[in-house]
Amino acid sequence: MCMKIKKMAKEGFFLFLLYSLITLCLFLATDRIERLDKVGDNFRNTNSSVSLNFGK
Repeated sequence: MCMKIKKMAKEGFFLFLLYSLITLCLFLATDRIERLDKVGDNFRNTNSSVSLNFGK
């Protein structure tokens, strides 16, 4: 009986962590979309990402 409870607790904790991770990613994506909407159509000057061009 005790082993079943431990197994259920481990599975529940894993599902909680998975749910928390997915929720965090959604909040971060929503925040980024809101910031892009506030900037407007000029994405080229406000993009903070880095790109590398290896072609000649």
